[in-house]
Amino acid sequence: MKLSSTLRFFAIVLVALALLCLLFPSSGIPVGNVTLRFPSLHKVFVREKQKGIDQLLVHRPVRDLTGLRDSLADCYQVIFQGQTRFWLPDDDVAFFDPFFSRAEQALDNGEIVRVMHYGDSQIEMDRVSCRLRERLQQQFGGGGPGMLPLRQPVPTLSFNQSASGPIVGQSSWGDSTFIRHGSNFGPMLRSWRVAGTATMSLSASKGRYASQLAGRFSTVRVLFNNRPGPLSVSFRDRIGGSTFSQSVSSEGINLISWQLDSATSSASLSLSGNADIYGVMVDNGPGVAVDNIGMRSTSGHQFKMVPFDQLAVSYRLANVSVIIMQFGGNSVPYLKSEKVIDAYCKRLGEQIDYIRQACPDAVILFVGPSDMSTMVAGQLATYPMLPTIVEKLHQMATLHGAAYWSIFDAMGGRNSMIVWNKEGLAGNDYVHFTHKGANLMGDYLSDAILKLYELYTIRKKMSPSQFDKLWHDVIASETVKQSTD
Repeated sequence: MKLSSTLRFFAIVLVALALLCLLFPSSGIPVGNVTLRFPSLHKVFVREKQKGIDQLLVHRPVRDLTGLRDSLADCYQVIFQGQTRFWLPDDDVAFFDPFFSRAEQALDNGEIVRVMHYGDSQIEMDRVSCRLRERLQQQFGGGGPGMLPLRQPVPTLSFNQSASGPIVGQSSWGDSTFIRHGSNFGPMLRSWRVAGTATMSLSASKGRYASQLAGRFSTVRVLFNNRPGPLSVSFRDRIGGSTFSQSVSSEGINLISWQLDSATSSASLSLSGNADIYGVMVDNGPGVAVDNIGMRSTSGHQFKMVPFDQLAVSYRLANVSVIIMQFGGNSVPYLKSEKVIDAYCKRLGEQIDYIRQACPDAVILFVGPSDMSTMVAGQLATYPMLPTIVEKLHQMATLHGAAYWSIFDAMGGRNSMIVWNKEGLAGNDYVHFTHKGANLMGDYLSDAILKLYELYTIRKKMSPSQFDKLWHDVIASETVKQSTD
């Protein structure tokens, strides 16, 4: 074939392909269960510029904080303007005050103030929670891994656990290893029924992601429901050698507790009786405790499955001050219209109302899902409805009086998951963080909460009228500055 004929052939092919690019419907052509798609000319010739990781990660500018006004401006930028910002009901800067006040007084009052972090598989293995726990305990004191299940279904970063004996798991969600009849689930939305004699061993993890603060504990408390009693529990400090025993015969929800003279990192429990174990609180108080309650594959709609009195009594006995609900990711692939999203959010709002009734003094924070990637028109991209879901969850939380924090925004927004994956911060499923990415997200959330605490400490030094005047001046000034940038 002559060169001219070859060139003519390629030219005809290119023209034909260009015509296909121009004429092929952007929505594709459905053929049975398959939709045929063809790229547009714009996609062929213009490559979309993808943001780099440096553009997505949070880089707070260094501000010269020379006075009170500068400090307030810095707080305003982080709390209400940055990508790790909070959405507070009515922009109420005092929203977290009940927690901050109790956390500050925990040492003087000799109490352990509890933060319960519920979430889907994004927090399994104590991810995200472990960083939040460490940062809050560094600020307010405390230690230990928090509330643990009698039998740990998923290994965690912070603690090693094992259990043996006649133990039957009961759960409001999960696989076939749990029974789901009835509703005796407790505050972890799961419980473990002991009928006879069972043992539990626990020890601090020595893994690279383990926290030293989480590895030491001096207070151990067993939260349970006698069915009927008595329940006898023996505790042994495997390092110090001390042994303690208690027995409770009364039916209903009870608490058995021990306070050690010095902290340890390894212990065992022996339980004998007929009871549902709701959780074992392993803390080093006084100070703050943070519980990691990972609920793989859940939607966040399980709280109302726990009888109200059960939940209310358990929260009171555990001294819960903050409840974090981190959900939405598991439902993203199935929420394909605004009507379906609204129905999902309505049910979540009902869960928030139920929790508030059961624990009226607790601060409730809803954490929205991360960016997630799927194949869209032949290439990886953010799930089409995800930005809408994030905004609807924000509206839902505000409507039901909860604070809202968005992982999607903290990551950098649309298509940020692809970049996080390339940098080793997210897995190849384009859904879950790696340990490194989860730690970073835990730091982002901790930074935001502790910036609110900084604002709280500033406000305490001023009269309400002084603060209101200066705060409104700062907002006005920062708003003008932002509009001119």
